[in-house]
Formats: sequence, structure tokens, C-alpha cells
Amino acid sequence: MMLCLKVSVPFLLSAMIIGLLVSFFQAITSLQEQTLTFVPKALVVVVVVFILFPWLINTMMDYTVETFNRMSQVGP
Repeated sequence: MMLCLKVSVPFLLSAMIIGLLVSFFQAITSLQEQTLTFVPKALVVVVVVFILFPWLINTMMDYTVETFNRMSQVGP
């Protein structure tokens, strides 16, 4: 559960921050376009994926290795 939280937080926080900034911009300009909220969020999440990809892979690999090591200890 903690691994899921640890891996998902960077994406959720970046999308939330961009969403708040775009909403603030829309409130100031009275521009209510639906795609204006989606496109920046999608772009920021893609950028975060590319930046954090090595960390994500290492984290998931460590978890997988630990899981298989624990499985070998439990089995006969």
C-alpha cells in the first residue's frame, strides 16, 4: 500500500498543482474551455513520467525482487 502511495504521489501532486493554476487562470480570464484543463495536466504528467522513470523502475524492481525473495522463503 505504501509503495502504491509512494509511486503515485508525484503524478497526483503535479496534476493537482497544474489543475489549480489553470483553474485560477480560468477564473481570472472567465475562459471556460474544457480542453484547457486537460491538456496542461496531461503534458505535465508525461514530463513527470520521463523525469521520474529511472526512479520508478528501480522502486518497482526492488519491490519485485523483495517479493520473489519472500516467496522463496515461504515455499518448501
